[in-house]
Amino acid sequence: MKIVTVSDIHLDMNSKYAGVDLLPVFIQCLKSQEANLIIIAGDLCDNADDTIQVLDRLEAELEVKVLFIPGNHDIWVKQKDRTSWESYHLLQQHPSSLLDKPYDLKNGYVVIGEMGWYDYSFVKETIPYQTMIEHLEQWGDYKWTEWQMDDQQLNAKMLSQMQNQLNRYKDKKIILVHHFVPYKDFLSDRTKYMDWDLYNAFMGSQSAGDLINTYSNIEYVIFGHTHDRFGIVNNFYGKTVICSPLGYIAEPSETFFKKELLQSITIIELED
Repeated sequence: MKIVTVSDIHLDMNSKYAGVDLLPVFIQCLKSQEANLIIIAGDLCDNADDTIQVLDRLEAELEVKVLFIPGNHDIWVKQKDRTSWESYHLLQQHPSSLLDKPYDLKNGYVVIGEMGWYDYSFVKETIPYQTMIEHLEQWGDYKWTEWQMDDQQLNAKMLSQMQNQLNRYKDKKIILVHHFVPYKDFLSDRTKYMDWDLYNAFMGSQSAGDLINTYSNIEYVIFGHTHDRFGIVNNFYGKTVICSPLGYIAEPSETFFKKELLQSITIIELED
């Protein structure tokens, strides 16, 4: 069984930058992989409606099952016409959604997915709390999400939802899909454009990694959110970790998008 994994495609922003609709290129690249299953670990577009349109096109034009969890961008509500929970539940209803809908591969594996969030646990200890909050107020999630709870509460709720699913499948080998970073080893340390000692606060949660590590039957952990590519990391706490996001393209061209997308695509091979 050949499984393709991708994340952080940002089709709307990358298409705008390239000056051309990149969805046909995305679809063709996925088709070229001749996969049995496609997993998308979040951030297709900057709102739920556009993300659903993309998922509908994928389902219509690809001949394989697509599984999806949202990232933070997919639940942004720039128009303030709904809450982020409403966007979350809208995406949950889509046939591709993994949200509280584990997908049994019928070969001993099950795919489980939850979006996750962040709780500031990855911020460098020397960063003053008030400084972090001031920068949070410039962050897209602060401006364009409406959760009606704080980040720590939201992260705890997401992890509780994930744990409930994991507990139902202790007799299965698990492929876990999670948008946010669960391990500090996969944080960015680049400082040329952004102070990642600070902005890593909004990358994920140590508690997510701690929870994942309590389940020995989780064999694969797939995530993105960071735009740094680590590829496949084997035997990380006894698991295979995949972090290979596309991110924002550095050159405004269809050719560059295709090249970077193909480099970011990661393959899992399982016995049928």
